Amino acid sequence: MDSEAEFRRLYQAHHVAVHAYFTGRAGGPQPAADLMQDVFLRVWQHLEELTDLPADRQRAWIFTVARNLSVDAYRNQHTRAATEQALAHEPARLPPPASTAVIAAERVAIVGEAIRRLPEQQRVTLALAAAGTMTSAEIAAALGVPAGTVRYRLSLARRSLAEALGHYDDPGEER
Repeated sequence: MDSEAEFRRLYQAHHVAVHAYFTGRAGGPQPAADLMQDVFLRVWQHLEELTDLPADRQRAWIFTVARNLSVDAYRNQHTRAATEQALAHEPARLPPPASTAVIAAERVAIVGEAIRRLPEQQRVTLALAAAGTMTSAEIAAALGVPAGTVRYRLSLARRSLAEALGHYDDPGEER
C-alpha cells in the first residue's frame, strides 16, 4: 500500500466537505482550517485502519472525528470565554508593598532577640516545644521537671515574645 497516495485520495475525496462542515460550525475560515488539519492528521495516524473500510465507512469515520473535534473546540471556546469573563470581574491583585518584606524581617529579628533574652529554662523549653515538636510530657521527662512546670515556662516564654512583638507593632501603647 502506498500510504501517501491513499492519504491523498482520502484528502481529495473529503476535504471540501470537511472544510464546509467546519466553516459552518467553527465560525470562520481560520478555526475551520485548524480543525480540518486536526482531522486529516488523525486520518494519517489511522490510515491503515481506514484503508480497510469501505468508502461510506471511511466518510463516516472522518465526519465522526470532525464532529468530535468540533464539539471539543466549542467547549474549549466557551470555557475560555467564561473564564475570561469571570477573571474580568475579579479585582486586580496587587503585589505586596516592598515594606512587607522589611517588616517581616524586622519582626523575625525582634522575636530572635526576645528569645535570646529569655531565661535559659524558658528558652530551652520553648526550643524543645517549637523545634523539637515535643509534648509537654515529653519535655518534662527530658528535663526532669513536672509537666505543669513545662507548661508554665512555655506560657511565660510566649508572653514575653508577644510583648516584644506588641512593642514593635504598637510602639505607643503601654504594656
